[in-house]
Amino acid sequence: MSSRLHALMIAAALAAGCGGSEPAAQADGETARKGASKTAGGGLVEKLLPPAKVTVPEGTPLPLVLETTVSSATSEEGDAVTAKLSDDVRVGEKVVVPAGSEVKGRVTAAVRSGKVKGRARLAFAFDTLVVKGKPVEIATTSVDITAENTKKKDATIIGGATAGGAILGALFDGKKGAAIGAGVGAAGGTGTVLATRGKEVELRSGQSLTVKLTGSAQI
Repeated sequence: MSSRLHALMIAAALAAGCGGSEPAAQADGETARKGASKTAGGGLVEKLLPPAKVTVPEGTPLPLVLETTVSSATSEEGDAVTAKLSDDVRVGEKVVVPAGSEVKGRVTAAVRSGKVKGRARLAFAFDTLVVKGKPVEIATTSVDITAENTKKKDATIIGGATAGGAILGALFDGKKGAAIGAGVGAAGGTGTVLATRGKEVELRSGQSLTVKLTGSAQI
């Protein structure tokens, strides 16, 4: 009898154990479903919310390739200037603005070279960065170029013409002719300078250049 009772007790214990595991299993399954639901809900919220903006700090370089030709002889203040990024802009390891993104700006100064004096000058700056089709306001260092000084060249032209006139005058009429010829030569040389403008400043489409942000930008 005792053996039979012992066996019954073992069977009862096993049955109780099996019965207790089912609610536990159900509870574990319910917890897993709730966790999955929360995860799915969080993913949906993340999709609906706009991505957080990244701050591109002041001083960040923007490597560019011009798409617009600009010139001190033909451009005017206010003319549009367009370029594209030649390399990615990164903040840390993250690419914030991909290469090929458009950058827009305006000519801020275009002064043609004068015939008598005044060197040519060309200046422009960028104010808009287009990121995935959306314009972002930016401020950059300006590109400001002044043509080289041609005074030495002008002096050579005048001096050379004076010497040539003196030689011609001497051939025709001795010392008196040399003095007259020098005057004629100087006048001719000055005329050459007056009729010729100095060098202009021009940056063609395809020109590479780099500007820097003068303030942070929210991308």
